[in-house]
Amino acid sequence: MRRRKATTMQINVRLDVGIVHELEARAKANRVSFSEEARQRLINSLNPPSLAGALEDFKRRARDIVEHNAPKEKIEDAWRSLQALDAACAVFYTAAENELSAYVRDPSVRQMLRGSPAPVLSDETKSKP
Repeated sequence: MRRRKATTMQINVRLDVGIVHELEARAKANRVSFSEEARQRLINSLNPPSLAGALEDFKRRARDIVEHNAPKEKIEDAWRSLQALDAACAVFYTAAENELSAYVRDPSVRQMLRGSPAPVLSDETKSKP
């Protein structure tokens, strides 16, 4: 009987004790195994987020922290701060798009900014000579 080709491979790696403890703590906080935490972090490092994705992640994390720590009687102030943060991030993203607008035709620049590869146009949508 034939064996299936392995889709995963076990590796050994040496890490500093501090990094291992940090990964263990993050795995526990995320309720995943140490291996899954390390695997996801390695995968994410190979596929860096776009500017839009990084800003969304930052705003989500800021919202979670502020809402969790804000006293109930001050929650409206926290929401106003989060709205101001959202507006500041929008201004920053728009400025980055404007500064790089001459280079957005390059698929790598578009992916860096927006997170999606350049769309492939079919022959039907291209202008005819």
